[in-house]
Amino acid sequence: MAVSRTARILSTVPVGERGRLLQLQVQGEEELGFTGGQYLIFNTGVPRADGKAHKRAYSVVSSDEDQRTFSICVYRLAQGPGSAMLHEAPVGAELPFSGPWGSFLPDDATPRSTLVVATDSGITAALGLVHGRAFAPQRTRTRLLWFSESPTVFLSADRVREEVEALGCRFQHHDCPPPGHPERTAPAVALALEAARAHAPERVYLAGDGAVLHPLRQSLVEAGLDAGAIRLESFFNNPARKAAA
Repeated sequence: MAVSRTARILSTVPVGERGRLLQLQVQGEEELGFTGGQYLIFNTGVPRADGKAHKRAYSVVSSDEDQRTFSICVYRLAQGPGSAMLHEAPVGAELPFSGPWGSFLPDDATPRSTLVVATDSGITAALGLVHGRAFAPQRTRTRLLWFSESPTVFLSADRVREEVEALGCRFQHHDCPPPGHPERTAPAVALALEAARAHAPERVYLAGDGAVLHPLRQSLVEAGLDAGAIRLESFFNNPARKAAA
């Protein structure tokens, strides 16, 4: 059973056209206990139709060197009551959460050629991963690709580039059509495969739109990459979840 904890908002600032960066501090004496790449599930308190509260998962984007103060970045959805609440929450508000969760993590500290591909808000998981202490040996041999509707719709691509390149990784942003667009998946997969051929990764991390990333994972396996060398975190359009439903 998930244990509920509380974090207090220390600051909240807009980023890009639809993003908001929240800095929070864990309340109580325990540390957060997360590894870069993991996420937390926040109870927004906003009621659903069935009376339960909306809960939303957000990756920690800050370094796991600090286990008391951390940051998340919230993408505001047009029909998203949870993201709206977090965009409007004031400094000092206390948010219940559980976690950390997720296996979007390095296997070990062995240096490896690594490809990270993120779409949309999946860049938050990618940032958490590359900021993590356990990932540090991979950084100078890492290439990070980010696909989003524009370089300013969420986090600024220039800001992400600055962060990623300061860590020693290579970074590239590509504009792409929005989720659900019929011309979104094929071009993104083609560009990612081109990067994989050039970079020859031993490990691949995929985060974001499952409608893009699941076909990409299949294509990587067909190209000869071991399926066990691929980590995938679907933020939305997860076919496994649809099948279970």
